[in-house]
Amino acid sequence: MKLYAFSDFHLSGDPPKKPMDIFGPCWAGHRAKIERAWRAVIREDDAVILAGDLSWGRNLADALPDLLWIAALPGRKIVVRGNHDYWWDTVTKMTKATGGAFEFLHNNVIRVGPIALAGTRSWLPETARNFTENDAAILKREEGRLERSLALAKESGASRILCVLHYPPYDDRRRPAHILSLMKAYGVRDCVFGHIHGEKNFRDLPRDLMGVRLHLTSADYLDFKPYFLCEVNDDTETGRRPPALRLHLRRRPYRRVRLLSRERARRRLPRRRI
Repeated sequence: MKLYAFSDFHLSGDPPKKPMDIFGPCWAGHRAKIERAWRAVIREDDAVILAGDLSWGRNLADALPDLLWIAALPGRKIVVRGNHDYWWDTVTKMTKATGGAFEFLHNNVIRVGPIALAGTRSWLPETARNFTENDAAILKREEGRLERSLALAKESGASRILCVLHYPPYDDRRRPAHILSLMKAYGVRDCVFGHIHGEKNFRDLPRDLMGVRLHLTSADYLDFKPYFLCEVNDDTETGRRPPALRLHLRRRPYRRVRLLSRERARRRLPRRRI
């Protein structure tokens, strides 16, 4: 099984009631681009994290055609709320309306093999230039939801916790937000998020803050193609340790060194690297 992430589809029916190409030519026909790329790589036994802003629908009934369109695509679908997901309702109502096609990450934890997904929508970072007292109240609530989710993930015995947000865990000056300290406290090493759009906002994106690797999954940033996170090998055989999560990230290459034999060491011959 493979784990992917994808977000910020901003759908509005077909034909779209709110064409997205007003935000740039790359958005022209973006619904067809998403479907084509999705079906090309994602299989039924794969899982996809959807980090918010799926539909412009103002309520669940309005968004349902978009949600059912996503539901018909292959794979397991795990959703966190975005700031434009006004259709978001109780998990019970959303699950019933979509026929159980989605798993909603909200005050809970979701397991994907040995990986625990913990997350919430999040909000503007406390150091953002336009942060207000109203934002502070919302952010406090969102941090509380994330901490509950992280605690459940820790209790689940997962070998790795992956955090899923909609908002990035840093401010408009690329400074880490307090929410990152919550992730660090629970041993999170990777965070998936969306929300950011536009070429000018894609410049100088941090890839790692406070030891947490960051993965932006906005559709236009990814050229409307799913983001491959890792292979998930859920070996549940009794008595065997779960395999480590091997995320496909940029790592520094390493060199192996051949150890010297005692004779070579005695003669102080130089080591040879392979």
